[in-house]
Amino acid sequence: ALERQKIVDDLAEIELQIADLKDILASPERQRAIVADELAEIVERYGDGRRTRLIAATGDVSEEDLIARENVVVTITSTGYAKRTKVDAYKAQKRGGKGVRGAELKQDDVVKNFFICSTHDWILFFTNFGRVYRLKAYELPEAGRTARGQHVANLLEFQPEERIAQVIQIHSYEDAPYLVLATREGRVKKSRLTDYESARSAGLIAINLNEGDQLIGAALASDEDDVLLVSEQGQAIRFTADDEQLRPMGRATAGVKGMRFRGDDQLLAMTVVHDNDFLLVATSGGYGKRTAIGEYATQGRGGLGVMTFKYTPKRGKLIGALAVEEEDQIFAITSAGGVIRTEVAQIRPSSRATMGVRLVDLGEDVELLAIDKNVEDEGEEEATAVAKGEKTLAEAQEVTSSGAPVNVNSVETDPVGPTHDYEDEE
Repeated sequence: ALERQKIVDDLAEIELQIADLKDILASPERQRAIVADELAEIVERYGDGRRTRLIAATGDVSEEDLIARENVVVTITSTGYAKRTKVDAYKAQKRGGKGVRGAELKQDDVVKNFFICSTHDWILFFTNFGRVYRLKAYELPEAGRTARGQHVANLLEFQPEERIAQVIQIHSYEDAPYLVLATREGRVKKSRLTDYESARSAGLIAINLNEGDQLIGAALASDEDDVLLVSEQGQAIRFTADDEQLRPMGRATAGVKGMRFRGDDQLLAMTVVHDNDFLLVATSGGYGKRTAIGEYATQGRGGLGVMTFKYTPKRGKLIGALAVEEEDQIFAITSAGGVIRTEVAQIRPSSRATMGVRLVDLGEDVELLAIDKNVEDEGEEEATAVAKGEKTLAEAQEVTSSGAPVNVNSVETDPVGPTHDYEDEE
């Protein structure tokens, strides 16, 4: 009987506990009160002062170190849209596939720069105002192969009317000894590439410009490289970028006279050339010619140069000059908004003294605005090879190198920036 009574009492106690716990579950007020009592008990028991200190980490790990190093494709269009795409996106690329040109670009826009690089490589943006901005490849917006990306004006602190004159990709500021710059008025400057390493988001002065002048080109170079300047009225001058012809200068200088002009002529293009290249020029009237670089003898800078195309009002002024190879393909962009593809091999080589041939057929009141190399098709083939493990990044970069020739349109802007009177040394 005693054991039975004990069981009955235990059951009654358990039922009371069950009822109490159900009441707690049904009452948020009781729950908060219980938690508060338990916390107060913990504070009473363990409420002594902290014996350890929390301090900021002092290691060498930066936020950038946490970003994966991977191979990407960086594309920048002639109107300034930029993006990065993982190389793996090109694994399934088939020859003749639909790239950026066949997707979201406007009718008169083309891919001007196609770099296969690391996410931690630098992309340098040189503008017509004589400034240089930089971004790491991972700072560009990521997008698919067929997307055009985001305009660089939303990524960089451009001033009004400021636009890209040239883009260069480097792994580090030790990639080349020098950077060569050229302006519309024919001034050139050689500076050490390391002089341009700076974290300023507002950009750096790359070259001091006289009032009304603009930066038209930039290229990596060494003392052994030759620089070719081409004017709008068809003159060209080739000189070596050694210290005798082009001594190194500081960043905030205006450079020296690279080419002199007759009348209202001005500089159109600047490029680093090699003897196995060809110079391809085109006029606003749709004429063009291809001449071996070997026909342009090296001379001292600062002269009028030699004729590369005979200027006539009917044929128009030069609108583009490119260093090309036999296997290249070019885009011709017209004022009607069209883009015409032309194989370089279809333009037979001719001497400097010839008049040139019809490059593209233009309609009435239609002009040729610009020419550019088709870097996208070749670049996509190299990206596919890297994605499939058939080539290393370094091997692909030899083909899609950053030392692309400079080609600009004659667009009038109001440059803003410091001026500098630099006495040329003859």
